[in-house]
Amino acid sequence: SAIHATLQRAHAHFTATGKARPLEDILHDFEENLQNAPLNKDELATYLQKGSDTLTAFIEAKQHTFKPTQKAELNFSHQNVYIGNAHLTGSLDLVDIEDKMLVVTDYKTGKAARGWTGKTDYEKIKLHKYRQQLMFYNLLVLHSRDFSKYSFEKGVLQFVEPTPNGEILALEATFTSDELERFRQLLTAVWQKITTLDLPDTSTYEPSYKGILAFEEDLLAGK
Repeated sequence: SAIHATLQRAHAHFTATGKARPLEDILHDFEENLQNAPLNKDELATYLQKGSDTLTAFIEAKQHTFKPTQKAELNFSHQNVYIGNAHLTGSLDLVDIEDKMLVVTDYKTGKAARGWTGKTDYEKIKLHKYRQQLMFYNLLVLHSRDFSKYSFEKGVLQFVEPTPNGEILALEATFTSDELERFRQLLTAVWQKITTLDLPDTSTYEPSYKGILAFEEDLLAGK
């Protein structure tokens, strides 16, 4: 949360002034944001050092991509987005709009990934959820009042933390109409289950990536 708030201010500064926020100011913003978190003295020191190192590496590698026209923390709470009866909202970390095309970037502070496949079950689950998050943003844009006129070019997962060898990685995704339709149906099914308190028993599903996919298929089948 502290890193997200810090990057939001860095983007807002660029938008307001047309100039990059100095690194020392960015790190000061991060320290202030972190001090608002419920951390003890040792935790604060640990996360302050880790976060400062992460932000320094990220800003040095990516600040040249910041643009005054980018929109940070774009809130969709008043965009009147509905999928069936489901009312959707959310805030997008970063949005680039150019030539009627729109790119949504979501900042991630966890371990970076080089691809969408994942090697372990944990990685597969995490990447599955990340991909669904980008699909959710695609639907937000597609059904919004002010941004539906733009073409959703792609979603980007931008990892903030560098790899052990210092790389700053990102994953990109585009979605077919079939993928979006399946996810739209899944959202509708979940909304129906929640609003009617028809909460299914999940104890029969494996606590795994395979189990998640099976649960989703049953939701789509109306079970």
